[in-house]
Amino acid sequence: MLSNVRHWFSGFSRLPSLMNSRYDQSSPWTLAKQIIILQVFYYATAIVLCYLLALLWGIDFLFEWVFNWKHIHINNTFGVYLIGMWLFDSFLCVVFMTIIVGRSKLAWDFALTLKFIDLVVVCIYSSSFPSSIAWWLLQIGSAIILVSLGTSTSRWAELRDTFFTGLNDAELGQSHEMRNLEAPTTTTTPAAAS
Repeated sequence: MLSNVRHWFSGFSRLPSLMNSRYDQSSPWTLAKQIIILQVFYYATAIVLCYLLALLWGIDFLFEWVFNWKHIHINNTFGVYLIGMWLFDSFLCVVFMTIIVGRSKLAWDFALTLKFIDLVVVCIYSSSFPSSIAWWLLQIGSAIILVSLGTSTSRWAELRDTFFTGLNDAELGQSHEMRNLEAPTTTTTPAAAS
């Protein structure tokens, strides 16, 4: 059972000690799994944030806040809160993208695929094409956050894995390998001194 779970998640993990590190990161099946998982995290985070927003406002939670474009506007406070919630969701999705994808070359692809799938889901749910300027500006802002921060954090993770693996103390720059390479200290005994 555990080996099946490891096999299914092997394309997502950036932690080689927990999952099998021998996988093809560019295979279509791996990319499709990563897109699906990223999309699920994106919507799950949005649903949780909308639910918390409903609790804060003391109103009933509606799924259409997540899947309908008609609530995104700047005419009232609730629309502005939804805009803020979606931007915060984009910041959280950057973390998910860094963990799930972890490659800076793919950040553009995954961010724009995420936004395209979101457009399709919104069109299907609301039965209309979004015509709100506020909704489109929100999508552009969200895409900019996902692309720029996703690329930066993924690049940072790649460089950290490449250059800083095995460091114990980042401030001192010491690692197990460096300690093992140091010359052993020799002590002189009275017999060796004569």
